Amino acid sequence: MALRNECSSVYSKGRVLTTEQTKLMISGISQSLNSGFAQTLTPSVHSGLTQGLTPSLTPSSVTSGLSSGLTSRLTPSATPAYTPGFPSGLVPNLGSGGETGPLQTLKLMQIRKPLLRSSLLDQNLTEEEINMKFVQDLLNWVDEMQVQLDRTEWGSDLPSVESQLENHKNVHRAIEEFESSLKEAKLSEIQMTAPLKLTYAEKLHRLENQYAKLLELMRELDQKEETIKSVQEIAEQLLLENHPARLTIEAYRAAMQTQWSWILQLCQCVEQHVKENGAYFEFFNDAKEATDYLRNLKDAIQRKYSCDRSSSIHKLEDLVQESMEEKEELLQYKSTVAGLMGRAKTIVQLKPRNPDCPLKTSLPIKAICDYRQIEITIFKDDECVLANNSHRAKWKVISPTGNEAMVPSVCFTVPPPNKEAVDFANRIEQQYQNVLTLWHESHINMKSVVSWHYLINEIDRIRASNVASIKTMLPGEHQQVLSNLQSRFEDFLEDSQESQIFSGSDITQLEKEVNVCKQYYQELLKSAEREEQEESAYNLYISEVRNLRLRLESCEDRLIRQIRTPLERDDLHESVFRISEQEKLKKELERLKDDLATITSKCEDFFSQAAASASTPVLRSELSVVVQSMNHVYSMSSTYIEKLKTVNLVLKNTQAAEALVKLYETKLCEEEAVIADKNNIENLISTLKQWRSEVDEKREVFHELEDELQRAKTISDEMFKTYKERDLDFDWHKEKADQLVERWQNVHVQIDNRLRDLEGIGKSLKYYRDAYHPLDDWIQQVETTQRKIQENQPENSKTLATQLNQQKMLVSEIETKQSKMDECQKYAEQYSTAVKDYELQTMTYRAMVDSQQKSPVKRRRLQSSADLVIQEVVTV
Repeated sequence: MALRNECSSVYSKGRVLTTEQTKLMISGISQSLNSGFAQTLTPSVHSGLTQGLTPSLTPSSVTSGLSSGLTSRLTPSATPAYTPGFPSGLVPNLGSGGETGPLQTLKLMQIRKPLLRSSLLDQNLTEEEINMKFVQDLLNWVDEMQVQLDRTEWGSDLPSVESQLENHKNVHRAIEEFESSLKEAKLSEIQMTAPLKLTYAEKLHRLENQYAKLLELMRELDQKEETIKSVQEIAEQLLLENHPARLTIEAYRAAMQTQWSWILQLCQCVEQHVKENGAYFEFFNDAKEATDYLRNLKDAIQRKYSCDRSSSIHKLEDLVQESMEEKEELLQYKSTVAGLMGRAKTIVQLKPRNPDCPLKTSLPIKAICDYRQIEITIFKDDECVLANNSHRAKWKVISPTGNEAMVPSVCFTVPPPNKEAVDFANRIEQQYQNVLTLWHESHINMKSVVSWHYLINEIDRIRASNVASIKTMLPGEHQQVLSNLQSRFEDFLEDSQESQIFSGSDITQLEKEVNVCKQYYQELLKSAEREEQEESAYNLYISEVRNLRLRLESCEDRLIRQIRTPLERDDLHESVFRISEQEKLKKELERLKDDLATITSKCEDFFSQAAASASTPVLRSELSVVVQSMNHVYSMSSTYIEKLKTVNLVLKNTQAAEALVKLYETKLCEEEAVIADKNNIENLISTLKQWRSEVDEKREVFHELEDELQRAKTISDEMFKTYKERDLDFDWHKEKADQLVERWQNVHVQIDNRLRDLEGIGKSLKYYRDAYHPLDDWIQQVETTQRKIQENQPENSKTLATQLNQQKMLVSEIETKQSKMDECQKYAEQYSTAVKDYELQTMTYRAMVDSQQKSPVKRRRLQSSADLVIQEVVTV
């Protein structure tokens, strides 16, 4: 009773029954039973029962399995093998309540053999995965065996005990055979690599520890098995031997059975209270842990997931991913909260068991075992009313029939609901909802900031775009940019609906920015399209301009080549041909000029429409270069044509002047000697005078030549000054003209000199003839006279003397004629000298003319009159 009071007081105080208290309770029950039996049994029976019962009721043999089920430890050790034949009236208050219930029901164990490692081989699994699966199956097998052994019950008679014993032997063999699987698992540990080796080692260590516990439990069961068999054998032996105390043994056996039934009732109550009390404190402990967990989780969410617009997008994306993982954990934790909510409705009330908490009103309670007294009878599961809880061990209870009595409090439990537990669970539920709401808000905030960052990135990307970047994009990418922007904006609108970071004005402002970006991008697309059109036009125009430039450069090259190629000097036909070629080139330039005017007009229109285009300056520059080049080449061509025409005129005048010069040079070179004839000399003088008159009249040819040369010089200077092209023809024509002028002057001088010389020669010839003819006549007379004298021989001296006197007179006359002779000789010499000078001058001029003319003039070879005159003088 003291033990029962202690147990009741323990539960009334709302405390958990500790292991030491349980040991104490079982030890007290054992001592009470042993001491009660010792007063009535004979020494032999006492010693037998004591040896059989006492060891089995020690705390060490009972408490080893108390955690899994108190009844499973007490039943096999406390159930007697003998039932004395006491009348049922000896124990009227307990006999009927001794039903065995589930504590004495025999359960056959289902023994599953552990899987073999070879049965787990699978080509889809690696060797390490097979090892991990194998050791996990071994752990599961040990856990299953532990549970079955913890739930094992012992029968109340010999056949059931023997059956249970046989079942236990099978379990024992299975556990012993399990050692081979454990060794195989140890060998597999060597094959594991570093990442999984630690986990595998932990599971293997846990397996070894649980297997050791199984072996220890088997040893304890073996001991209990021997004790029970000993008690049963002693009782059976005494009864078979027809012991004189048979009735006493049967009576004690019946009493022990009755008391044992009450003890079982108490153990059932204790077990129920332990279970409910454990559930109570486990609930509040779990509830406190849940509260702490949710509070810490709330703080962690507030600390970890707080963000603003300055938060890094990469960090936020990682946090969003982590938050989804935490959401899974949080949703999984909902089952824990729901479990607490459900458990709260099953938690009994412990405060009414404490006398320090007096009842204000009656309280419904529930019986957890049968209780019979004279004044009251209560059956298990009866709903009673607690009228007074001022005592710890006994309560004033009103039965369903209305009877009132003091009943041990251990027989009752105060059923749910426990308002504190329900309120606590409701607070946890609310706290869970608050954490879930906080998570949702934080998640929404982070997602909205991430969406905002993506939207801002799209906006910045569009703002950073320009026509050049758009033109590099492939077809279809333009619309994709706008689609991405719209998609990002829609995602932001969706993610920011419940966001606390972005207000309605922020969203409106962002919408304006998005619309501005769309408009800006549309303008960029239009600009790009316009630039593409402008670029197409530019490419067309620049191609045409460059084509014109190439054609112009070709014409310029031909022009320069002609300018730098000298004309054939005296080839008038070449000059005419060159002028014809240049006229064709000029016509080609005029066509180019017309084409250039057309393209210039188009370009001017392009410049006015695409003034801001980057290609405009390039096209304008190249067009300007071509226009300048065209003007330059066309002007140079015109100048060159004018120069060619001028040179052509110069060439014509030169040829005319040269023909004129050659004409008179030929005339002046026709005669080599002067005939000593007055008429002839006079004819020569007359001819020369006529030539001089003609030369004077034809001087105009040279004046025209000089004028043309002056114009040619002006054009030549202009070519050099303007176009840096030196005229290679002008110097030659100038030199040629100078030569012709010089030759023409020489002709004029030659005529004048000859006229002057011939006049002198004519005078000298006249003086010579005037002196020569008288002498010649006198000499002829003397010769005739002398011939006659020689023909007529003197006939006499007189005749001879006459002839002598005549000869003397002739000598005197000859001496007298000597001065005449000298004068004639002088005039002859003068004439000869003048003629020779004249002829030398003529020969010199002729040599000069021959050197200037390629074909010498054919002339007659005449004897010089100077020699004839000298010969005449010598003859005289």
